[in-house]
Amino acid sequence: MSKKVQFTRRANGEGSVYQIKDGRFGAAISLGKDEKGKRLRHVETGKTEQEAVDKMKRWLSQNGYMGEENAIIINGQSTIDEFVEEFKIKGLLGSGISDVTLENYSYVLKYFQRYFKGKRIGMVDTDEINRFFAWMVNFMENGKYRYSQVTLDRTVYVVNRMFVRAVRKEYLSTNPMDTEEFKAPRSKKKTAKITALTAEDMSILRNALMENKAVYPVIALMSITGMRTQEALGLQWGDIDFENAAIHIQRAVTEEIAWDSHGNKISAKTILGPTKNGSSERKIAVPEGVINLLKQWRETAPLVSKTQFGESDRVFGNSKSPSWTYAGFRSSVNRTLKNSDSGVDSLRLHRLRHTVATMLSNEPDSNVFNIMQLLGHTQIKTAQKYIDNQTKERAEKNRELLGRLSANGGLCG
Repeated sequence: MSKKVQFTRRANGEGSVYQIKDGRFGAAISLGKDEKGKRLRHVETGKTEQEAVDKMKRWLSQNGYMGEENAIIINGQSTIDEFVEEFKIKGLLGSGISDVTLENYSYVLKYFQRYFKGKRIGMVDTDEINRFFAWMVNFMENGKYRYSQVTLDRTVYVVNRMFVRAVRKEYLSTNPMDTEEFKAPRSKKKTAKITALTAEDMSILRNALMENKAVYPVIALMSITGMRTQEALGLQWGDIDFENAAIHIQRAVTEEIAWDSHGNKISAKTILGPTKNGSSERKIAVPEGVINLLKQWRETAPLVSKTQFGESDRVFGNSKSPSWTYAGFRSSVNRTLKNSDSGVDSLRLHRLRHTVATMLSNEPDSNVFNIMQLLGHTQIKTAQKYIDNQTKERAEKNRELLGRLSANGGLCG
């Protein structure tokens, strides 16, 4: 069992490494207090900063304070790569976030490492952070701005989380992002807004995708229920209540990722996990047409796929496997479209879900709670945006309504 180490708290850039009057460098570690309350401290010295740090690493390892010979000591003198690696290993792995989320966080941290390559973390102040995000905002690829607002916001969140942890652990004394001088970045990238598919769009997709017997039933189900792609691919036969025309959505396909000792991705495999955020489990009543679609697929599946039919087997398989991966399904959809004469080369699968929500919001008797229940939203504001998209149409309806009210006894008539 490794002993717990408390690093001494010093100014950013100094950390537990400092220069002695005679020109040598010292690396200091606080080891807590003894039984009498006296502070325990160990110091190693060297001709250079790196020599002092290396000697401290060896001493900590030899005395059981670090679990690994090459364990990283984090302070203001640590390199950016050391800082990020320690955060990924100790701050993200095992923190409860999903492997997919961890992969996304690791990806945006590469931008931070790329920009600050060769620098020490103590050199990164608020001005440097602002320049980093300005670089991201203005970075262009093939004549277009590369980074969207979603990417910028995620990068801000992850980098700030890394610095917050560093201050809490007393690796650094201040967080360069925790100041009024920090400027939140605004993307210059023009991102196409997700829009609902029109009736014509749906007809084109239907005609093109019906050629792929293993893909079409999944797309048809998503276009009626608004299920996420991962939820549809994660359905098991036991989730289908054929008698009562209902579907229990309680899992989704996701990835289980293996990481090396440096927090780098080694491999990944598709598994069944909880629904998005673990809180989108729901049971939805479906029209008879959906049940008929699933019954028809159950009869067709043995002819065009390796789908199995046990209660815990996946409902949708393909010609090579009894189940789909998300990437494999998306590729098959786009390949089918590209090979068709529909004029459509690809489909952003989330548009099907967006279309269902938009159509539902147009129904006169529908409200935000109908959308939340069907789509598995946990926050009203997420579902409310579909209602808000109909603002102009609803304003005109309200104008008509107010006109009738005025005509029937209003004071301004």
